[in-house]
Amino acid sequence: MNLDDILSLASDGSLSELERARARRATRRVQQEYQRAVSEGRDLIGDIEVRDPLTADTDEAARIVRAAELAKLGTVTWVHATGELAWSDEMALILGQPPGTLRHSVAALSRLIHPDDLDRVRRAAESVWRDRTVRETTCRVVRPDRVTRYVHCYLEYVVDDRHRPYGIIATARDVTDRELARQERARLARRRETVQSELAGRDPVTGLFSRSRFADEIDTAQRGGPGVLLVVAVEPVGPAAGPDAAGPDIAGPVGGPGGGAVGGPGGGAVGVDGSDGAGADGVDEQERLAVAVAQVVRRVVRRSDVCGLTGPYEFGVLMQRTTLSSATALAESIIDGIRSQSFVLGRTRLVDAWGGLVRYQGRDGSRGADLIVDAETAWRRARATGVSRVALDQPAAEEERRALCRSRIRATVAENRLTLHTQPILDLRLNQITRQEILLRLVNDGGQAHSASTLLGDAERVDEILPIDRWVIDRTIELIARGSGTSHYQVNLSGRSLGDPHLLERVQERLQRYGVDPGQITFEITETARIGNLTEAHNFAHGIRQLGCQLALDDFGSGHVPFAFLTYFPVDLVKVGGEFVAGIRHSVANQSIVRSIVEMCRALGIRTAAEHVEDEPTMDLLRDFGVDFAQGYLVGKPKPVAGPMRVVPAAAGTDPDPERELRAATG
Repeated sequence: MNLDDILSLASDGSLSELERARARRATRRVQQEYQRAVSEGRDLIGDIEVRDPLTADTDEAARIVRAAELAKLGTVTWVHATGELAWSDEMALILGQPPGTLRHSVAALSRLIHPDDLDRVRRAAESVWRDRTVRETTCRVVRPDRVTRYVHCYLEYVVDDRHRPYGIIATARDVTDRELARQERARLARRRETVQSELAGRDPVTGLFSRSRFADEIDTAQRGGPGVLLVVAVEPVGPAAGPDAAGPDIAGPVGGPGGGAVGGPGGGAVGVDGSDGAGADGVDEQERLAVAVAQVVRRVVRRSDVCGLTGPYEFGVLMQRTTLSSATALAESIIDGIRSQSFVLGRTRLVDAWGGLVRYQGRDGSRGADLIVDAETAWRRARATGVSRVALDQPAAEEERRALCRSRIRATVAENRLTLHTQPILDLRLNQITRQEILLRLVNDGGQAHSASTLLGDAERVDEILPIDRWVIDRTIELIARGSGTSHYQVNLSGRSLGDPHLLERVQERLQRYGVDPGQITFEITETARIGNLTEAHNFAHGIRQLGCQLALDDFGSGHVPFAFLTYFPVDLVKVGGEFVAGIRHSVANQSIVRSIVEMCRALGIRTAAEHVEDEPTMDLLRDFGVDFAQGYLVGKPKPVAGPMRVVPAAAGTDPDPERELRAATG
C-alpha cells in the first residue's frame, strides 16, 4: 500500500454496519432524553436540534470506539451473514496474545476460554441472538503462559440500517482484581457463617461444659495458680411419701458421653465405647433433674467459678485462686441447697448429694482429667463414710489413682453392675427398623441404669477396658441367640481392645457355642487413636470379616479417625459424629461436612449412618444427602434388653457363664 492508497482510505467517510447501528442507538437515546425533558416541563436553555449523527461531519461512532480504546476495553464482533469473528488489538492483549499473531475464529477463541466456563458463554451468546437482547457474563480465559484471568463481557445484539439482524458485539474488560476481591469477601462471609464463636463441648440441656471440655478448662486454670476442684454427685433415693409414689424407675444418665445430657443432641445411653444413645423410660424426668440441680449449683457459685457436667449425676465446680476452707464452705452450701429441695420427677422424689474436693497448686503437672478422678474418689468416700463431703489437700499420686480406678472398675464388673440396652436403627432406603445397637449401661446403688461413660473413660485410661469388652461380646452373642435370628446387631469395641491377639478367637468361640450367624453382627470400632497394636487391630478387622461379621467406624469426623483408616481397614459402615447431625438444618457447615462424608464413603463402597436424629426435617435432609441409616430419639429410645428366651445348649466341657469368666479375667 502506497501513500496515495493510505490517503484515499483516510478520506473514505463510509461507515460499517456496526458503526451505523451504534450511531442509531445514540440518536434514539438523545431523542428519548429530549422527549422526557419536554414532558416534565423543564425550562430548557435553548432549542435542541436533534439530528442524525450520520449526516454531520462529526464521527460519533468513531469517538465511541476511541473512548473504548482509551478505557482499555476489548471488543469481539460476530457477523451473522458470514459467520466471521474478529477481535480488537486490546482484546488480543486481554487474551494474552500479541495483536496480529492469532487467526481470528470461533474455534481459536473457544480454546482460550476456560473449559468450565465455555458452555455458559455459548449459552449467553445464543440467548442474545435468540431473544434480541443484551447479556452480561464473567468468564475465565487461560492465556498461552497458563495464567488465568477473569474477563467481564457485555454482549449486545445489533441490526443494520434497515433493522435487519446483523450480529453480536461483546465489549470485554479484565476484572481479575475485582473478581478475586469479590471471591474473598464471599469466602469471609461464608466463614463467618460456618465457624462457631465458641468451642464445642456444652451439654444442650443444662448448658454446662462436658467432662472433656471441663477438664480442658481445669488445665487452663492451673497455669494461673492454685485453686480447688469440687465434684458434687446427686442420686435419687426414691419416693418422698405415700403409697402411690413411684419407685426408683429412672433409667438413663443425666449426662451422655463426655457429660452430654439425655435427650439432647449430645446425650443418650452409652455403648461400650461411651457412644451415644438415650435413656429408656423417664428421660424427660432426668432432664428436669439435671436442669434443677444445675440451677442450684449456679445460684450458689461465684461468677468467676466454672461449672461442668462431669458424668451421670455429677456436677463439677472449678474455683480458682481460693482456699480449701472457702471452697469447703461453698460445697456445703451447694449440698444443703440440693438436699433441701423436693425435685418433681413425675412424682416427688428426694435427692441426696455428696461432695468431693481436691486442692491443686497449679503448674505441678496434674492434669484436669486426673483431678476430676480425685474429686470423684473423694465424694465416693463421703458417701461410704456417711458424711456430706470429703476434701483432699493435694492430688493423689498417679499410681494410687490408677490403683483406685482399677479397683473400682473390677468391683463394678464383679458385682454384676453392668447391663445392656438396645436402640433401634432405621434403614432409610426401606424406611424400616432393620438393626439394633447394643448399649452398655451402669447400674448405681439405687438400682437406676445410667451412662457408663465415666467408667469406660477410666477403663480406657488405666487399661482395664478389655475385660469390659469381653463381657459385652459374651452377653451380646448370648442375647442374639435368644432372639428370632432375623435382626442385625451393632456392638461397640474399644480401639485398645483390638490389640488383644486372643479377642478374635473369643468371638469365634462364642459364635460357635451359641450357634449365632456372624452376619447378624457389626462391630463398631471406637477410639481408634487408642489402638495399641495396629498390626493386631488390622488382623482382627480382616479376621472378623472372614468370619462373616461386618465392621463399622463410630463417630467419624469428630474423633481421631484418619482418612487413611478407611483404606487399610475393611470398613463396611461409617457412623457420622452426632455433633454434625444435631442442628444440621440450621448449619451450612454441618451440611457440607455430612454431604462430603457421604459422597466419599459412597465412592469407597462404604455405607453411612447418622446419630442423634431428633426430628423429621433432619431425617428428610439426611435422606436427600444419601445417608443409609438413621438413629436417634425420632427412630426410638434405648430400652433394657428383653425378649423371648430360647434354650441355647452349651458346648461340652465349656462354661456358659460369662460373668464367672469375667471375674476370673479381672482377678
